[in-house]
Amino acid sequence: MKIKSLLLGSAAAMMAVSTAQAADIIIPEPEVVEYVRVCDAAGTGFFYIPGTETCLRIHGYVRYDIGFGELNAVTSADGEETWSKRARASFRVSTWSDTEYGPLRTYV
Repeated sequence: MKIKSLLLGSAAAMMAVSTAQAADIIIPEPEVVEYVRVCDAAGTGFFYIPGTETCLRIHGYVRYDIGFGELNAVTSADGEETWSKRARASFRVSTWSDTEYGPLRTYV
């Protein structure tokens, strides 16, 4: 009998206690800030310079070659080296702007 009253009392207590539920808060999404605008008119890789209608592209490459083993052309004075290395780099800047006479492009 005590177990029955204990179970009924526990069930009644569980029913009486209401659970607190958090309300769905609507948080506005932040505005998207465009730091870089893509310039599709000029081609791939161009972006607008902020405050102007001129498009800019910065590109280039870096290449590093290293070779091991017996080389045909020995580069050191004593003839002991059996490896070589070589590095190349290129840095290019291009601009594009639309004028009343047509597109104006510069290459550096």
